[in-house]
Amino acid sequence: MLRRIVFSSRSIGAGGLSTVSLAHILGAAERNNRRDQITGGMVLHGDRILHAMEGPALEIGRAMARIHADPRHTEVQVLVDQTVAVRALAEPMRLCDHPEAVLAGLNVRTLDEVTAEAAQAELDRRLAA
Repeated sequence: MLRRIVFSSRSIGAGGLSTVSLAHILGAAERNNRRDQITGGMVLHGDRILHAMEGPALEIGRAMARIHADPRHTEVQVLVDQTVAVRALAEPMRLCDHPEAVLAGLNVRTLDEVTAEAAQAELDRRLAA
């Protein structure tokens, strides 16, 4: 069985979001996720990040421990934490190219408004596609 976590956080610590900090986060996430057999996706909008990860339960737990300890992630709020049989995400780390389209699909204006139900519905939609 696989574990799926969807969480939001404020980006990216006291230094704010920059191209360099984003590149560091994405590079580390992709490297760690490949090693740990985790797939994931990230949406950035304003000063918020919405992040989904799927993989072996132990590895997801370790990844979340790293995220909680990372000063670039603040106000981490877990929206979904569940066991799943099938992955909805295929890549080690994917950055969403069109965050406004994701927001529209979730029927929200900001990532602060995303609920657990909306996040789960988006992942279910991905599985059905």
